[in-house]
Amino acid sequence: MHPQVSKKPPAIQPSSRPLRRGKACVNCRFLKIKCDGVKPICGPCERNPKEDECDYTDVQGRSRTRALEDTIARLETRIKELERPQDFTASVSLHDPYNNQIQPQPSPASPYTSLSPFSPVSSTSSHSFDQGSRGSSSSSASDSSLSFLGTDEPPMVVITMLLDNFLPHAFQFGFFLHPTRFRLNALSHFPFGHVSRPSPALLSTVYLWGVHLSPASPYYVHLPVFLSRALQYAGTDLANTTTHPHRVLHLMQAEVLLANYFFRNGRFLEAKCHTSIAVSLALGCNFHRIRSNFGLSPPTIGVLLNLPVLPHPPQDEVDEGEMINGFWAVFTLHKTLAVALDPPTRLCGALEASGVLIDTPWPLEMDAYREGYLPPQDAQSSFTVRDFLSEIPRIAPGEFTATAMHVKSAVLFHRAAYLAGQWRPHMYPHEATAFSNAFYSLDRLIQRFREDLPPTPDIGDSLPSSGVRTHIITRALGEAAAIKLHGNFSYSDTSSKHKCLSAARAIVGLGKAILTQLTYMNPIMGTLWSIACHVFIDEISRLRTGEGSLTPTATISGEDALLVNLRDGMTTLSMFANDNALIS
Repeated sequence: MHPQVSKKPPAIQPSSRPLRRGKACVNCRFLKIKCDGVKPICGPCERNPKEDECDYTDVQGRSRTRALEDTIARLETRIKELERPQDFTASVSLHDPYNNQIQPQPSPASPYTSLSPFSPVSSTSSHSFDQGSRGSSSSSASDSSLSFLGTDEPPMVVITMLLDNFLPHAFQFGFFLHPTRFRLNALSHFPFGHVSRPSPALLSTVYLWGVHLSPASPYYVHLPVFLSRALQYAGTDLANTTTHPHRVLHLMQAEVLLANYFFRNGRFLEAKCHTSIAVSLALGCNFHRIRSNFGLSPPTIGVLLNLPVLPHPPQDEVDEGEMINGFWAVFTLHKTLAVALDPPTRLCGALEASGVLIDTPWPLEMDAYREGYLPPQDAQSSFTVRDFLSEIPRIAPGEFTATAMHVKSAVLFHRAAYLAGQWRPHMYPHEATAFSNAFYSLDRLIQRFREDLPPTPDIGDSLPSSGVRTHIITRALGEAAAIKLHGNFSYSDTSSKHKCLSAARAIVGLGKAILTQLTYMNPIMGTLWSIACHVFIDEISRLRTGEGSLTPTATISGEDALLVNLRDGMTTLSMFANDNALIS
């Protein structure tokens, strides 16, 4: 009889899995087997894997899979609500308990309702906008931050405030429409998107500027919403099936304003993008050939979309004036931003392409169009910019208006920077001859242009602030053109050095007595002041290293005087740096 041998159970190896015990998993409960409750995978499920992974229910009795399925279902429903908001009713409706008026719904005729990030279904806010407050004051500062959310645009009292914030400074940021007519149309009581009001893209962009220029306003915290909305309409206005009679011109205006907005805020790539769109609209719709002697070429904009995007025929002289000034606003923006953002060797764009002839007459002031100063329709124009650069005299009503002189200063600024980029130390004889001829011709033109400008207004002058700012930027561009042209030779040529220093001193001294009264300036002024400051920095550096010195022909001598000039330039920059990211 064999002795009974007791068998010891095998030793249990310690598991590396976390021993977090809890209630049974879903699989063990369904199979009615004992579960050790170890998470994330219990023992029975680990030893015998099943098609359904080990899962535990949450405090609401749902498994993780079920919870994910519920989340997916909610998101799909939300997507359908955003795609077709008219088929859904908001789960929570808000109302103003202090206003007994009926809240009107957005006009069904407007094709833009579903696009608005202010709409009730928007993720921005679930608060609806009190349309009954149109024409009345807002209830309180604490409620005003929510009052504009929920419909296509803010109430009339807010629109009025935003227009009053923007229009006094509008010309500095490329606004070319008749301001009085625009304001009347913007404040009319037609619905958003109506043909009697400015286009949605333009209105939204003007509202953006109105908020941007009022940082103390309670709406300033919603600036990203205004920006998103302006960009949204700018991208959809041209292709929308509802044809606004001025949608091309208004979209071009919106793109100019957006380009200046991004440039002012130091977002250069976006500024160049919107400038390119404005240039494409201007060229594609023949705004550069207004009253041309050579007729018009077929428009290129809208060919792929098969849309009639020809500019609306002008109904009066103001309409035609807006088209003329609109092209030159795009032209000026294109020229100045190219010099500010691109290296001199790459200064060539669509407006300098082969075959592009600019025949549009020089711009007048907007009030001059209304007063009938525009020549009759049969008065034709040709080679406007080419004749100016070729020093061919012209007799035209707009030859020496403030707006025309501003455009000409931008032409000289760009041409000087472009020519400077073509210079190389060792050029072939024929290249050196061509460069020398172009250099001296442009130098004479810049000098004559600077002499033709009126003196800078003083504090006691009755010129409006917009006129003062236009004069300052025009003269600054002319002086900066001289710096760009002579900058390559200021190290070795006494005459070029003297001209650069004189021009830099003129820039930092422009309107020194009245700059404190000018709230906002064109953002390109930051570039021009910076150009002037670099002239002083370079000369101070050469003086300290012994590489050069001021000549007796200079009106200011010595490092101390240059430091005073540099300090004046930096002081001017600091005055406008607080609310201007570019200058800062």
